Amino acid sequence: MIMTMKMHSRNLHLMNSLSIALYIFIHLAFATEETVVLTKKTNLQHSTLSDTAQDSLPADNGEGDRVLSSKVFSDAKSFDKFFIEGRKAYQDHLWYSCVHKLESAIKLYKVYKGIITECKMTCLAGNKTTTMSNFTISVDEFAHFTYFLKTADCIRRCREDHLGDQKTVTSDYDEDFEERRPYQYLQYCYYKLEKPQKAASATYTYFLAHPNDADTKINMEYYKVTLRMSPSDFIDMEMVPYREYYIRGTLAYVDQKWPQVVDYMEKCLEEYFLEYQRCQANCYDTGRINGVEFLTGVADLTIKVMTCQIACEIKLSKLYTEEDPNFLASIFHYLQFAHYQMEDFEKSAEATASFLLLKPSHEIMKENKEIIKDVLQVKEDYFVPRESLQRFFKRRTEMYDNMDFINKNFKWGDISEEEGHIGEEILTEESYIPDDWMTRYEKLGMHLMAKDSDLHRQERFVTDGLLKQDQCDELLKLMDGVPKQTNGAQVFDLKLAKQLMTEKLDESYETLLRMLIRSSEVIRHYTQRYNNPETGYYLKKTLIVCWEDPEQKLDCYPQEDGTCLRYKDMSEDFFKDLFTTVTYLTNLKRNGDFKFIGYDEGDVDYSSPLKCGRTIGFNSGDRHTLEIPKGGNEESKTPRCAMVINHSTVRTDDEKEYKETIALLHRLDEMRLEMNMRTSKEVMKSFYDKGVRVTKTGDDLQGKERFVADGMASDEECLELMNMVQSDAIFGDGYDHLFKKPSLISPHTSHELFQGITIYRAAKMMHVGKVSTSAMKAFLDRSESARLFVERYFNLTKPLYFDFTHLVCRTAVDDTNEDRQDLSHPVHADNCQLLPNGTCTKGFPAFTQRDYSAVLYLNDDFKGGDFFFAHSNTTEQVSLKPKCGRLVGFNAGEFHGVRAVTSGSRCAMALWFTHNPNFKELGHVQARKVLSEMEKKKSHDARVHEDL
Repeated sequence: MIMTMKMHSRNLHLMNSLSIALYIFIHLAFATEETVVLTKKTNLQHSTLSDTAQDSLPADNGEGDRVLSSKVFSDAKSFDKFFIEGRKAYQDHLWYSCVHKLESAIKLYKVYKGIITECKMTCLAGNKTTTMSNFTISVDEFAHFTYFLKTADCIRRCREDHLGDQKTVTSDYDEDFEERRPYQYLQYCYYKLEKPQKAASATYTYFLAHPNDADTKINMEYYKVTLRMSPSDFIDMEMVPYREYYIRGTLAYVDQKWPQVVDYMEKCLEEYFLEYQRCQANCYDTGRINGVEFLTGVADLTIKVMTCQIACEIKLSKLYTEEDPNFLASIFHYLQFAHYQMEDFEKSAEATASFLLLKPSHEIMKENKEIIKDVLQVKEDYFVPRESLQRFFKRRTEMYDNMDFINKNFKWGDISEEEGHIGEEILTEESYIPDDWMTRYEKLGMHLMAKDSDLHRQERFVTDGLLKQDQCDELLKLMDGVPKQTNGAQVFDLKLAKQLMTEKLDESYETLLRMLIRSSEVIRHYTQRYNNPETGYYLKKTLIVCWEDPEQKLDCYPQEDGTCLRYKDMSEDFFKDLFTTVTYLTNLKRNGDFKFIGYDEGDVDYSSPLKCGRTIGFNSGDRHTLEIPKGGNEESKTPRCAMVINHSTVRTDDEKEYKETIALLHRLDEMRLEMNMRTSKEVMKSFYDKGVRVTKTGDDLQGKERFVADGMASDEECLELMNMVQSDAIFGDGYDHLFKKPSLISPHTSHELFQGITIYRAAKMMHVGKVSTSAMKAFLDRSESARLFVERYFNLTKPLYFDFTHLVCRTAVDDTNEDRQDLSHPVHADNCQLLPNGTCTKGFPAFTQRDYSAVLYLNDDFKGGDFFFAHSNTTEQVSLKPKCGRLVGFNAGEFHGVRAVTSGSRCAMALWFTHNPNFKELGHVQARKVLSEMEKKKSHDARVHEDL
């Protein structure tokens, strides 16, 4: 921006009608017709620091952005691997992992780029001694290559000294970071982690590099209008120092702080010329010889480097989204005016001359010069451009002249579009698979929302997704009949649970209790991994606590465990071995918040609304309290409820009631097994009598625990189950944690549509009349038959329980594409993670509890879709064609996959089983209960109808 400065008497006027402050803010004003919801599709990229207001800039320490220590880079994975992991985490809906990986990639790229650039600048200037320093070539035709050989040797050695194995990187990934691609994904990952300020900054950062991107404009408008974020919230996360100093200088000008204007603009100039040198040094990366004749290739690439270096001034002139060809000159314009205000007229004269060297025809500046000379009696000798600018101007003029001559006289040839590195490993997304515990949890829908650094104190975290909504709803049923205390709390513990179980053997209540045990184990494992104690965590106390309006006003702070403490009675220090987690079972957007109490009574340094599955973890000595909802939750009419667990690192603290509850449940399993036990021979004979035949054994299928049985379902049952899964009311059910694509798209291939229904969902749909009782009965009967057949065929000595049951149809998107090589379901095992080296690792919380699997097929009127068993290297062993009533059973550790469905719809019932009763699928118990009630009602209605 060039200001129209003009001298009237002793006053210089620097401003147009548009003030500098308004100019800074105007870049955030986007004219859109309506507010559009934030889109995930947004392509985002990184920028610098905030240009929007002074408080959006970082604290000025006089240093600006500096390159990080090279040790940070050498001790970590290269930035390209982190970038690949971050993109994959984004695609897999792993938001915390996405942020962690991409932030690491950005940091490491800055280190990498800084080292590479400094090596080039040092070596190009001849400021580094190498073994080639005194080398000369005596052959005339190669003598001029001496400089290139010395410089290349210097740069290579410098890179190796600082970067070791990471001294090269593919040009594709280098371009991704120069184009700020990581911010393309970071924006949405921040948004999903409920970090709107960072999301807005990432959006703005990308916008500065891509101001015409439509999605980015929509997102900017969303943060501004819908979330009502202020301009200072839009931080340019990639601000280079000279731009920062320029902004600070213009803001100082607005405040008429002339010494600061001079200080910032001088720093701006210093950093500008450094950045200019870096830009020119990096121009030597603009091209590579590949398949081009040597001499013409060298000539063409030399011209590309010259063109790139000439463009550096234009590149650096972009302060916001538009190029300002007068940017460098404007710095001297500010300096002229500031020095004039400080009555340092000699410096003002130097700034004037510097400006005119760049813009010799600028009429107002020429007039200002004459006024300074005539009115203030400043000698012509003082009007000399500063020396650094003269050197810059001389080289720039020579470059322009040389390029002008080349453009007029040089015979251009074709430069190969194929550019690459020789001997460089090309890293693909498939060649690197991240293996960190947080990612495994995120794949199951558990996302770390805030860690201790975000929550102002150690040993704190907030995680979402540890429970699903249906689990929260079911666990709340354990509170039925629990008495309310005078302080308004209802407390359910395992002592009460044991009492109720012994009084009445109820399978539904037993299943709820198992869900509580299983949920507490998941939370214990997660908390242990997050805190990483030297020893394991043990469950000291397991509760469900609900708060409602108390009978009288409380003069204490309600606690999550159902107690109420005065401030003076709260611990002043953290406990060494105790940790607490609170996992919410109800949703309350307000009027029920959890709160951490600050160091002074009454202060709150963090609060959180309630959300099903949200877990807040903290040291048991950390002061906290909660809001008691007034009148309960207005939407669901339920109180404020949470699962509260006290963890201990001391084994002897393990809760007695917890161990006794598990022992009780185990005894119930043994009793039930004894009552229902029949020999495998008898069971298999009953299946045979019904027409079920084993058509392939493990020997036929090249494995030990594998079989194929036909006749497990009739045509009528297959049709009824297919009609249920293909109902419009139940599109896309089953993969509710996968949001990277529309739910109708298969999570494994974009070429197929996906429809599915869980047994829990089917029971709910039956209750409202959208699924018939006959279809529900077929669902339950066929799944139970499959479970029993697997249990008895393998002659298992322990009972097999349902872990998860799912009706699924996969439909080819394009029936004409029959040559597809992708898989409908890639090769995998059901209870471990298959690694590229062929090993399959088990790790909590993946589905390690699964022991056996089965698939009951419902149709064969489609093309492709064959099931196949596989080797650990993912190659096929033996394949099977689906058909109605065909059951394939196998050990859950067996490798298997599904070929592409190229035409039609492939429908099947997928079943996973476990020996662990604590993972018993609640849906089967609830579905049988609802079906029984519906059938009784139907029978009663029929009798009433007959009577009438």
